[in-house]
Amino acid sequence: MSVSEKTWSVFKSIVLYQEAIKAMRDDMAALSKDVVALSRAHASLSERVSRLEGFVQGATRTPFRPDEPARLPE
Repeated sequence: MSVSEKTWSVFKSIVLYQEAIKAMRDDMAALSKDVVALSRAHASLSERVSRLEGFVQGATRTPFRPDEPARLPE
């Protein structure tokens, strides 16, 4: 292999690595947005479940027991 072929090979590798790194950065940004959306959805769902448990406890007039997790009867 001549020096010019080695130089071209190294240059080509660098360009390919840069493209791969850019693609990974884009993927990481998309994943970050997905995690934020998932976190918000989880918080919203948690609030809704808490409200439903409150309604069920109020309807059945059962006191809240913090030592046991609130569950609906099966």
